Amino acid sequence: SCCMLSPSTLQFLFKDVKYLQLQVESFTISNGPVPCQFEFISKPNEDAYCKPWLIAKPSKGFLMPDSEVVIALELCVNKSTATALNSGEEKLEDILVLHLDRGKDYFLSVSGNYLPSCFGCPIQTLCYMKEPIREMLPEAIRELTLMPLLTDDAFWEEKPLDVPKELWMMVDLLCRSACHQEGLFQQPGLRPEFEQIRDWLDTGTLDVLGPVASNHSVAEALLLFLESLPEPVVCYKSYRSSLECANSYEMSSQVISMLPKCHQNVFYYLVAFLRELLKHTGKNHLDVNVLGKEIRMRDKATCFRTWSSPVLLGGRDRKNSVLYQYA
Repeated sequence: SCCMLSPSTLQFLFKDVKYLQLQVESFTISNGPVPCQFEFISKPNEDAYCKPWLIAKPSKGFLMPDSEVVIALELCVNKSTATALNSGEEKLEDILVLHLDRGKDYFLSVSGNYLPSCFGCPIQTLCYMKEPIREMLPEAIRELTLMPLLTDDAFWEEKPLDVPKELWMMVDLLCRSACHQEGLFQQPGLRPEFEQIRDWLDTGTLDVLGPVASNHSVAEALLLFLESLPEPVVCYKSYRSSLECANSYEMSSQVISMLPKCHQNVFYYLVAFLRELLKHTGKNHLDVNVLGKEIRMRDKATCFRTWSSPVLLGGRDRKNSVLYQYA
């Protein structure tokens, strides 16, 4: 006698998956009279047992006779998986192989639909999107997402926005309500409020004044937005030269001038926003060192508040950040 699975639990459907919004489906493995080991195993020519947006908990274990275990399938789209799902290059489809020791293998079918989001979109893509991403046809999103990074806007028939409207919406909200806010970019936001902000950016259906959310949640959303960019504001190819030129305003300006136009615009726009915050340092207690430390890109880990390498470019210290040359 071996482990048993109910056939009705072999298919899992995740509906309307959103960026950074966890969905969970569970099923039960029931064992017979013999001890049994189980494990999700990778398919031939694949390194992992599942796609990076999915995880099984537990992914392996040991069952005593006549016992059972509940396995949760957790699906979450983050910055490492969102871009390909936005473009349609990847889909929420996977087959998991559940191997039972001294038993047969079970094949679990996982599928779902992802609601496109501005999170995970390239800056250039968003500059060419004049309407909310959820109102666009999949083919249009794919074309704009896969468009090569341009140094000249003249290549495209339609003039792009200077900066992504989603970036403007968040910065505008913060300029109107958060210039005097203490602890901005240092205190975490609330997850439910982030989800409301994300939906506001992706659908444009809420009031023009924006979602009912704390300043800290809007600031957190802005950082998550910058973190999700597949190509940072200061492009990867300019990263090394930006560090080498960080002590010189003239050389830093030259590095920025070499960026694609949409990336230049975003850089200067964010610098102008940070300068506006620094005008109110008497009330918000922000300074160049605080902003230089906090306004930088987080690493590729999925942890909600794991900080690492620079966003706009540089590092923790003044000497390591082009950003300081413009503050």
